[in-house]
Amino acid sequence: MTARARQVKDPAASRKAAFKAWRTMRVRNREMAAKGTIPLLQFSEDLLTLPPGVVGGHYVLRPPLVKGSKLTYVEKGGVGKQLSDGWAINFAIGCTFGCKFCYVDEIHKKFGFRRAGSAVYNEWGFYFLVPQNMGEVIEQTDWSKWRGEEVMLSSTHDPYLPQLRRWTRKILEVALPAGVKFCIQTRSPLVERDFDILGEFKSQVRVQVSIATLNPALARMVETRVVDPERRMETLRKAKEFKLNTGVIIAPVFPSVRVRRNVRADLEAIALELSEIRPTHIFGESLHVRGINLAYVENAAGEKLNLVGFDRVAEKMFHEVLGAYNLKGIWWPEH
Repeated sequence: MTARARQVKDPAASRKAAFKAWRTMRVRNREMAAKGTIPLLQFSEDLLTLPPGVVGGHYVLRPPLVKGSKLTYVEKGGVGKQLSDGWAINFAIGCTFGCKFCYVDEIHKKFGFRRAGSAVYNEWGFYFLVPQNMGEVIEQTDWSKWRGEEVMLSSTHDPYLPQLRRWTRKILEVALPAGVKFCIQTRSPLVERDFDILGEFKSQVRVQVSIATLNPALARMVETRVVDPERRMETLRKAKEFKLNTGVIIAPVFPSVRVRRNVRADLEAIALELSEIRPTHIFGESLHVRGINLAYVENAAGEKLNLVGFDRVAEKMFHEVLGAYNLKGIWWPEH
């Protein structure tokens, strides 16, 4: 039997070979692999079509919709990130926000081929697949099993992407009355459209946003398809008006780059706004290398980033700056 024939009969070998080829190409052409992002500076709340160049598609999702997650407390077997009680809901492969620093691309490229095929070998932000059976999976999930448990919504994509927000609403309409708790992690103002139902179940909800910087130039460079950070701060303010528990992840904290030299001044600007909002939870994390994400960032920045020893420096700065504004936060160190 020829090697080609054996590969056809062994899908696992085919996937392994495809991933090996992808990895070899990325290592050899690291900077070239990070090129190609098309800026989308204007955010439309009614944008249902995909951004230019994004490969779309469908896949089959298996119930239940709630899956185990390591983004939880060490005591619960997690990595020490207090983002759930060990559960998450992810229902898209890819994310149209395509933030340069995101580590999720590496996960899909390693493990997403079985469900999504070769689409995952496109650049991060340029593949996006949704379940063709999403409605059925929501119905087939026994939500009562997670009564009283906090579930992250979501950990591998933004749940309030314009293309997903209607499904997110359906999840909340079924799961909240069943007693499920949610840590809603988003960069999108579309979450505000669901404040009505979230307000009915405020004891079960935490609305949390991520903010890497308040510097407009740096934000445009690494979050090209996301609303500006000030708009995300406004989402927190509105959530507080609805008396919702709120959270913010100051992440990733970037080292000094040409467009934003002063790291501490940037953190102080964030802390100043948070001192007025007083979110329930504050977390922080520096830029961590996960696969090719550093190449995406460096290509966008047009310079190499020096991360040697930066994690500890950023952690110290994080606590000092928050303390100056009478705030407390939890830092997630690099492992």
